[in-house]
Amino acid sequence: MLILGLDIATTTGFAWYEPGASLASIKTGLIKATGESHEAKAASLGDQLREMFKECRPDFVAIEEPLRNIKTFKKTIQTMYGPKVIQTVNPNQMLLYSLVGAAMVVVSAYKKPWETIPSATWRKSFFGAGFKPPIKIIVREGEDAVAEKQWKKAAVDRCRLLRIDVKNADAAEAVGVAIAGEHTQRFKQERNRADQAKAAA
Repeated sequence: MLILGLDIATTTGFAWYEPGASLASIKTGLIKATGESHEAKAASLGDQLREMFKECRPDFVAIEEPLRNIKTFKKTIQTMYGPKVIQTVNPNQMLLYSLVGAAMVVVSAYKKPWETIPSATWRKSFFGAGFKPPIKIIVREGEDAVAEKQWKKAAVDRCRLLRIDVKNADAAEAVGVAIAGEHTQRFKQERNRADQAKAAA
């Protein structure tokens, strides 16, 4: 059964993975959502996925689950009275929900089974329990230094170790999502149904 893994963002990474085949045979790529508005970018992603499904239809789709809450962070802005620290959000977080929604419409239209997989879950499956990614210290003006986990770098390094051809970190993370898809309960159920159908034929 062919699994399509999606790491959805403005640049969406995708990976085609067939359990049981060589990991080096995984095919990856990128989809760039274009447009001036969130809605136009969502439509662009949906159109490109629809074209992809015309060429090759997956048996199962695994999608990285977007965060269920909007994270806020502190930002220093300049006002006429001097610098001021405010709480704000990353507007790209709002765009992500539109993009995931567009992908889900295409998957549903083709009646393909799917599962969303939280980042912590697919990382544990892909890297192994207890894995710790490299750390980078990020310093922003007016803010305390932050130790940022370099998960994207870790995904690229892991793919290279496994001889999987990836263009960037988005494609590498899609590989992790696709491989984790094999271990979901929904995929196992679908594979059992397919096996039973073959046996009955």
